[in-house]
Amino acid sequence: MIKILQFGEGNFLRAFAEHYIQTANENGIYDGKVAICQPRKNTKVINALKEQGCRYNILLKGRLNGEIVNEVKSVNCVEECIDTVGEYEKLKRVFCLDSLEIVISNTTEAGICFIDTDKMSESPNVSFPAKVTALLYERFKQGKKGLVFLPVELIENNGDELKKCIIKYAKFWNLENEYINYINNECSFCNTLVDRIVTGKAEYKDDECAVACEPYSSWIIEADERAQSVIAFCKLNMGAKFAESVLPYRERKVKILNGVHTMSVLAGYNAGFKIVRDMINDKAFKAYIDKGLNEEILKTIDLDENELKAFANSVIERFNNPFIDHKLLDISLNSVAKFKARCLCSLLDYYNKFGKIASVLSFSFAALINFYENFENKDYPVNDVESVLYFFKSKHNDIVFDVLANVGFWGEDLTKIDGLYKKVKAYFDDIKSLGISTAMEKLLDE
Repeated sequence: MIKILQFGEGNFLRAFAEHYIQTANENGIYDGKVAICQPRKNTKVINALKEQGCRYNILLKGRLNGEIVNEVKSVNCVEECIDTVGEYEKLKRVFCLDSLEIVISNTTEAGICFIDTDKMSESPNVSFPAKVTALLYERFKQGKKGLVFLPVELIENNGDELKKCIIKYAKFWNLENEYINYINNECSFCNTLVDRIVTGKAEYKDDECAVACEPYSSWIIEADERAQSVIAFCKLNMGAKFAESVLPYRERKVKILNGVHTMSVLAGYNAGFKIVRDMINDKAFKAYIDKGLNEEILKTIDLDENELKAFANSVIERFNNPFIDHKLLDISLNSVAKFKARCLCSLLDYYNKFGKIASVLSFSFAALINFYENFENKDYPVNDVESVLYFFKSKHNDIVFDVLANVGFWGEDLTKIDGLYKKVKAYFDDIKSLGISTAMEKLLDE
């Protein structure tokens, strides 16, 4: 019986959502099948899944709870694969099933948007929210119960944004107020935050749809009572949970998972490392990361201490995945903007909370400047937007001061923060005179 409709046939959802649903079915806490349709016109994966009877395999490779995992999960919870354009009538039929409870989507960050040229009569050749508006209207007209929407697109408040778009289309198309009341009162739109590294298509026997991913998984869901009553997989011990707000968890992910990457990779590359795993297994770099993580970053996040430490430990474990060679240079792309979003927030929060400058985060700031400075004469590529590259091409009497004072980079003049320039300049001078590794050892001895 189809209880879930999924807009998104790509590797991520098939390695993420179906893993939860399949496991819930196998453990007897759920009894539901999935119908998958593609949000765009490309039917390559849909057709491949159909050829295989909608069955495929997930290859789980990595570390979890201190153990190396190398397992295969066979997926048979998908009952139908639908070509959104070529089989639109079938899609409408599934969308209006009495048994349908949940709609999952992953249409990329650009997928949840309002386009004022979309017409209801042109569905399905419209945006994803427009398609859903038209399909949900058909369900409303048939007097069927409302649905729970679980978007996993990586935008803030993804559920709220999807709901806003649907209501905007309903008004734009002059649909009746009763339909808008149905959207508001009988449907649930959950804000979610997801986390799993999916490495992509995998080679496994004759399975053309096999997908590989790490074993770690997290799905944080803001859900009302209606949504909680039908989302069964949060009962599993697989990292899915209900929360009053996803915002602290978003902060946790950005500051810890993404922040530690950005805090370490530029220094790591200049110290001679090429991939994350080798860097994390170096004694000095592991100590550097532990110090920055436990003594600085974690102290700026308002979540349960044990929960934060468990997540931090899982991040270090994920960095040490023996099956993924994650290149430091790949992570270094657009590092200035990444530092602002991922590390500067922790540095400023630490200063505001404790009235002093965080040492490791300041060292990572100095390492960023060292990585970019005079980049045209270095033996590695620096990939960033043109405005950033132009700045570092220009001559500077004091590169550290000029970087910190660049309001265009940081949204404010960071030289105004008492002690920050002095600290970053000292670390920058140490890196220049001692080399990155010795400068780091000096930091660790402070």
